[in-house]
Amino acid sequence: MKVIRIMLLCAFMVGTAGVTCSDLGVMSVQVKEAQLRETPSFLGAIVAPVGYGDRVNVLEQKGDWANVKDCRSNQGWLHQSALTKKQVVLGVGGQAPQAASGQEIALAGKGFNADVESRYRSAHRQADYASVNRMESMRVTREEMVQFLTEGNVKPTEGGAR
Repeated sequence: MKVIRIMLLCAFMVGTAGVTCSDLGVMSVQVKEAQLRETPSFLGAIVAPVGYGDRVNVLEQKGDWANVKDCRSNQGWLHQSALTKKQVVLGVGGQAPQAASGQEIALAGKGFNADVESRYRSAHRQADYASVNRMESMRVTREEMVQFLTEGNVKPTEGGAR
């Protein structure tokens, strides 16, 4: 009887292992907020939000994008810059530590961060940042961006409208 129980337990564990983890693994969201997108594109329609520390199952990789499923069964695409293989754990009190935003991580991936900006400002004191600051404060909706790309017949190869 004991052998049968052990065999049933082993069979159950093997059977449920595929349900909880994908072949590509489980990852954590490492940015304060991110959006699951319908397509592997920053212009893809938003399916659902995910937050810092959320665990996701990676179902597929496509370039810099991962097709993932979260614990609420939402499925969509996340850029790899929002993910880490490390398990992110929130501390006591439920507050996420002050971390880099998704935008900061994307800029850092391109080699740009606050330190680089500071050094550039020091070396180029005559540079006028007023226009840059105005551009940074502009907000363009997904719909406005797609309309702009469509009217201009722009077809990005990655990260654009699909």
